[in-house]
Parts: sequence; C-alpha cells; structure tokens
Amino acid sequence: MENGLDLKVNRLPVRTWNRLKMNEARLERIAAGKAPAVITEGFLEPVAWEEDFSSVATGMGRDMDRLRDAAEATAIRIGTEAYPARAAAIQGAAEPAPGKEDRAVLHFICQDGENSFQPVEILAGEGERLTVVMDFTSAPGDGGQIAVQTRFKARKNARVQLIQLQLLGSGYRMLNDIGGSCGDGASVEIVQLFLGGAETYAGCLAELDGVESALSVDVGYLGREGQRFDMNYVANHRGRRSKSRIMAGGVLRDHAFKLFRGTIDFKAGAAGAEGEEQEDVLILGDDAVNQTIPLILCAEEDVQGSHGATIGRLDDELLFYLCSRGMSREKAAQVMTRAKLDKVCRRIGDEAARRLAQDYLEEVSGDGK
Repeated sequence: MENGLDLKVNRLPVRTWNRLKMNEARLERIAAGKAPAVITEGFLEPVAWEEDFSSVATGMGRDMDRLRDAAEATAIRIGTEAYPARAAAIQGAAEPAPGKEDRAVLHFICQDGENSFQPVEILAGEGERLTVVMDFTSAPGDGGQIAVQTRFKARKNARVQLIQLQLLGSGYRMLNDIGGSCGDGASVEIVQLFLGGAETYAGCLAELDGVESALSVDVGYLGREGQRFDMNYVANHRGRRSKSRIMAGGVLRDHAFKLFRGTIDFKAGAAGAEGEEQEDVLILGDDAVNQTIPLILCAEEDVQGSHGATIGRLDDELLFYLCSRGMSREKAAQVMTRAKLDKVCRRIGDEAARRLAQDYLEEVSGDGK
C-alpha cells in the first residue's frame, strides 16, 4: 500500500467502443491516507447503528471499496431513525414530531499534502425528511486528495436532500462516490456543484427499488485552465412508476476537460417508470474538451425515457448585443457563466449552503480567471 492502489472507476454499465477511451477512468497509485478534518453541525452520532451498508453499490464502482478497506476509516453516520429520537430520549427531551425535517452539515477541510478517505452513511427512516450538506474547502498550499464515499438508504416515503459543494483549491483532487436505494414512495434529491480543484471524479448510483420511488440529480461544474471532471451517474429503475431526473450543466473555459456519463436503466418489472437525462454545456475555451455519453437501457416495455445533450458556444448575436451596450467579451462570458451556474444554485434548498456556493462562484468567475 506504500505506493497506493491502481483503480478503475466510473465504469459505464454497458461498454462502448474501446477506442473512444470513455468506458472508465483509470487512476494510478491512489493512497487512502487518514480521515480528513470534519466539522459537524446539527446532529449527533447515533447511539447504536445496526444497519449494514457494505453491500450498497456506488457510482464510482467496487474499486472504491478497496480504497475504503485500505483506509480502515470509521463512517460518519447520519440517521433520523437513530437520531434524533434516541438522542432526545437520552437528553430527557421530547421526541421530535413526525414529519419534522432534520439537517446535518459536514464541513470537510482538506489539508495541504495529505490524502484522506471518509465514508458517510445516511439512513432516513419511514416518512422522515433529512437534509445533508457537505462542503469541501482546503488549506493554502500545493494540494492534496480527498475521497468521500456516501451511501444512503431512504425507506418508505422518506425524503432526502444531499447537497455537495466542491470548493477546493487549485491543486487538489477529489473522489466523490455516492450510492443508495429508495423504498416505496421515497425520494432522494442530489445537488452538486464542482467549482474548484484540479481533478474531480464523481459517481452516483441509485437503486429505485420501491413503487413510485424517485431520484433527482442536478450537477453544475466550472472548468478553468486545466481542470478535469470525470463523472458517472446511474439510475436503476426496478420499482413500478419510479421516476428519475438527471440534469448536468456547466461551463468549460481555457483547456478544461469534462467527461459525463449518464445512464437510465429500466429493469424488468419497472412498469410505468419514467426517466429523463439532459446535459447543457457552454464552451468558452478553444482548447476545452467536452465528452458526453447519455445512455438509456431498457428491459421493460411500459416505460418513458428521454436523453440528450446541448453543447454550444456564446451566441454571436447575444455577444454583439451585450458588447454594444459597453460590455467586454470577457465580461459577457462572466455573465453567461454566472447565469448557467446560478441555475443549479437555485436548486440548493439550504440557504446557508446556497450563499456559500454563490460567494465562491463570484470569487472564481468574477475576475475572469
């Protein structure tokens, strides 16, 4: 383990032409390291945790489990079933009313020169509502690496929102892995903004097992200079009348690189299921590279699925209009960048997290860097 692990991550569920080199990402000599510094708000560690998350598949794939095993890290556990009911009883307080929304915040602080790995487990009990916010910031320096693996289980009629803000410094690498399942009537909403760092590898796999279960994903990214984004999102429809929505959008400047894989898989028995995926990319750099693979797999007849990608540059007429009113080309590009990413910011259902994302976005896009 001294030299780290060689990993294959973000594999497509069905391989495409090997010559395209888009089926997976290969990472060499990845070290697990120690647990990162995390400041928590709004919840306590559960008194007991009997739920097993080890078999939950994730979007980046099983090689991330090898990294987790090498790290020997203890999971951060967030569960409305174990807390706040248990904690309230211990503290002598009344248990929370049914339907109350709970909020947990994790502030990850990445240290210069360090590699880290942190598992997170989220359990939303029947009918519970839970918001989990994760933001990732870094100390000044040349960079490091943080890997976070989040597994969730949303039971019958549970509502979970997971908000992740990647706000790292320019030399950092992030591995962001998510996987989980939804029971009958359960819904999970994931909002992610990837705005910093040198490299971001992200994956999400959701098993829509329950009748009328639902997944909604909004991903925003801003690529500058030589930033690299490699992403893999999969919605497996198993439950009848289940629904998925995967939306990605971002801006690529300079010579940034982005590869987005989005898969909606209608399994046999998912009658009445609906799935939608779409990516909208604005390219502002002549040397920027954009790759997109929207994929729909189907083993059930009674389903509705749609996918697509829109890739474009600044419209000449719009650019002329803005410049004719005294705006420079660079300022026009900044305005369009903010407009595209603000669309994702508005999906963040947590005011403090939304302000944090908008402040960082203003910092990195307002000066044209």
